[in-house]
Amino acid sequence: MEALLVILSVLLIAGGIIFSILPPLPGPLLSYAGMFCIHAVSNETQFSTTSFVIWGIIGAIIVITDYILPVAATKRFGGTKAGVIGGMIGMVAGVLLPIPFGIVLGPLLGAIIGDLYGGNRIRSAFKSGFGSFLGFIAATSLKLLYSIILGGVIAWKVGGFTINVISEMLK
Repeated sequence: MEALLVILSVLLIAGGIIFSILPPLPGPLLSYAGMFCIHAVSNETQFSTTSFVIWGIIGAIIVITDYILPVAATKRFGGTKAGVIGGMIGMVAGVLLPIPFGIVLGPLLGAIIGDLYGGNRIRSAFKSGFGSFLGFIAATSLKLLYSIILGGVIAWKVGGFTINVISEMLK
């Protein structure tokens, strides 16, 4: 059972890292679920309630920020409502369509096209597209950083547990 929980935790952490870049699932929440799996392995891999609360609050803030930051950056750089919607559509299209670097180019092109449709001039549309791109990169970086750090904390717990199990076996 311990091995199964460790494997499940590793899969959740890996999924957390992958889905920090790809938008269908919230990557940080998958990593947080990996923390619960490791907690259930043994007394040596348990986290304190304070750790769960702090990691949970940070994860929730990052997931919320993921939705707010690209929109705020687009607006900050002069984007229209159509540009914000275009950026969101571009992000989804970038993932679904087989376009090289679609996940990066989608929000940028979507915001530019949306702003042009919304009445912005080409220079303003490119400026807001750049804002959408920066917001997307910042939000993705936050999610990725959270998932990697939490994965490292979990690996540290599992590593200590594994060393203790092996040393007990060798006695």
